[in-house]
Amino acid sequence: MDDFKLIEIVPGNPVVLQKNPTNYPLIGKGLQGAVFKLSEDRCVKIYSRKRYCKRDSQVLREIGQQSSIVPEIYEIGDKYIIMEYLSGPSLQEIFEEQREISEPICIQMIELLHEQIRCQFPRIDFALRHAIYDGKGRLKLIDHVNSFRVKRTVPTRLLKDLKQIGLLEEFLEKVKPIEPQFYEQWKKLRIRNS
Repeated sequence: MDDFKLIEIVPGNPVVLQKNPTNYPLIGKGLQGAVFKLSEDRCVKIYSRKRYCKRDSQVLREIGQQSSIVPEIYEIGDKYIIMEYLSGPSLQEIFEEQREISEPICIQMIELLHEQIRCQFPRIDFALRHAIYDGKGRLKLIDHVNSFRVKRTVPTRLLKDLKQIGLLEEFLEKVKPIEPQFYEQWKKLRIRNS
């Protein structure tokens, strides 16, 4: 199973898969790394730079001990992390297909933000594509490279993602009775971005 170490990723926007002499399928890539499925319950994220792996693993180690919103970690190397494979779907996929936000999903999204606050993340935010359901129906967050480096108390990425797919207004209306303080804070941001 160590043959994944033969996979080469180089920096790019997104990263570039230079070489993959294995049978592990590529399941996603971004600015810092690429993810390959190793088995039904494990995947490996291979980073283009060691510093990205170090940042991501710091968050996963520190938060993973006290919260269920991050994937389980099995092994950390210089430029890779073997972690729990989240079978999905992501919130991005759900919203693009359904074109609506159910109240239960809205509540889960708010719970993710509250859990980030409880765990003292400096960045209280997430991208829709980084919130993925595990096999037990729980939402987990991936890609924490900047979670401890960027300070953000308003989920601007989340709100921007929702606006791009036309669900921001619906989301805010559902947030209003559930979490009025969030609603008041986010409503002001919505006005500035309209």
